Amino acid sequence: MNEQKPQQESLGKSTLTILSIGTLLVFLALVGGVYWWVSKKSKGQVVFPAGINYTGNETPAPTQQPQRPQYDYSKMSSAANWTDFTSPRGQYVFQYPPEMIPLIFPGDVNDTVTFDVSDLPAQFNLMVLVETISNYDPKLRGGQEEFVRNYWKFFGGLKALKDIETYETENGLTGWKARYVNQSDLVGTDNYFFPIPGQSDKILHVNNIFPEDGQTVFNRLLNSMGVKK
Repeated sequence: MNEQKPQQESLGKSTLTILSIGTLLVFLALVGGVYWWVSKKSKGQVVFPAGINYTGNETPAPTQQPQRPQYDYSKMSSAANWTDFTSPRGQYVFQYPPEMIPLIFPGDVNDTVTFDVSDLPAQFNLMVLVETISNYDPKLRGGQEEFVRNYWKFFGGLKALKDIETYETENGLTGWKARYVNQSDLVGTDNYFFPIPGQSDKILHVNNIFPEDGQTVFNRLLNSMGVKK
């Protein structure tokens, strides 16, 4: 009896050890599964260079706002070292000062790019994108100017077209310049629309997001715009 008791205690300890190891393995497997599921789900998000997540919906503001870049627009507007930018989908090109960082949305069907130059979060202040006209109204396909005139109707925050005029850049890109009135009766920024040759359902949309002291930089950028067939 006395010899069997230590054996039973040893067997009990071995069984407990095996159960503990088994439980640990199951726990690790569960944690690994959760981590894999979360990583698969997070692939739908896009991270800006500054660490801002864009999901297509409103992104909560960080608890500590990053410091906004400070630019010497006067110096940049006359600099000779501007560099070329080609949109991720290769639909348009322009030049920009290398001090500024283009913020892109990889995988975005609108081929969007913007810069962090205003008080609005960059992901809500888009500068250049390729609009698909039929996504707004299939009847407007092929009617680029009519689309520009009716653009305000597709947004609850706008109430009317203020004015529209034909516009040509120094680079020979032709289209329209338009301004819209919001629900507070304020006139918004200048919007530029340029048809894309061979794409009757597409139009290049450029929004003037730059502050007043950065207008010379925006104008130079706009005049360097080009579209690809």
